[in-house]
Amino acid sequence: MMTVVYVHAFNFDDRYLWPGRPFEEAMNLSNFFQVLVANGLFRFGIPLFFLRSGFLIADTEDRYTPLSRVKKRFQTLVVPYLAWSFLGLMLTYLLEISPSTAPFVESSWLRPFNNTPLHQLDWLQRLEAWVVQPISFQLWFLRSLFIYSILYPLLVKGLQRFPIPILIFFGLTWILSVGFVVEGEGLFFFSLGILLRKREVNLKNLSVLADKIKLWWWLPALLLLKTWISFQNNIPIPVGYFLHKGIQAPLVLAVWVLYDKTIGLLTSVTWLDKLNRYNFYLYGFHVPVLYFATDWVLHILGRNDYIRGGVYLVLPIIIMGIAFLFGWILRQISVPAFKVFTGGRN
Repeated sequence: MMTVVYVHAFNFDDRYLWPGRPFEEAMNLSNFFQVLVANGLFRFGIPLFFLRSGFLIADTEDRYTPLSRVKKRFQTLVVPYLAWSFLGLMLTYLLEISPSTAPFVESSWLRPFNNTPLHQLDWLQRLEAWVVQPISFQLWFLRSLFIYSILYPLLVKGLQRFPIPILIFFGLTWILSVGFVVEGEGLFFFSLGILLRKREVNLKNLSVLADKIKLWWWLPALLLLKTWISFQNNIPIPVGYFLHKGIQAPLVLAVWVLYDKTIGLLTSVTWLDKLNRYNFYLYGFHVPVLYFATDWVLHILGRNDYIRGGVYLVLPIIIMGIAFLFGWILRQISVPAFKVFTGGRN
């Protein structure tokens, strides 16, 4: 969750991070670091979340019927989706009607309908901004995961009969960033997670695989190369694009293995367990707050490359602290309200 916050904290003038995109900014230490982290090193998040979700839904398959699974997923995915989207809408509305904060809402370009002010939308458009085009754009993951969960019985049957063709097809939707009805970004990793569980693959062997293919040697080199290419306008865009996609899968493998070797050793640490309770608050809270706060801070401090780099390092920590605090206060006031934003999670 923390790495997702840092991906969205990217603060170049054009913040849209499509895979392998080139940048017009000067290649200096500050800019290179931002691109390396936000559009390289930390881009394992979405694939890893989908992989883990597919694995866990297959692991708990016997507990649910198709209907009860959908009902459960509605509670754990759709309810927080609507709650966080509504909160993002209300915050944006309150900030845009204030003359002192309206410029930072305007510059964020998070509002739908070509950045139209929310108070100028009709009720149907506001409903669409709440349910279909949330200002808290990170929520697309919950929406897609809910639809994947509905499709789960079909996916299982297909993967049991035609695993290779299905993985190849979904792999293409991921590599080409295309979707059919829903976003195709996660179907490959979600299906791979299902298959890993159904085939009862020993996940401890992933560490052996990483060492065997010398992952720790060539993956850092590819990340640095990809970042360097991002600042070279004479290199064709598809080179950076496919390099970006090609790095994501080994990044997922690297993080999975490193977790077992490092963070996994801290699972008995009490303070870490307590922080984990508020993971969903990091996810739901940070957009649009981080966007508005970034523009406000840069307006005050200026947009020098190294100031932007400093803001990129520090501001996400502050926003995450506020998110933790928001979750903690809400839990003290009302546990039922706390659970609305976590989908029933404690």
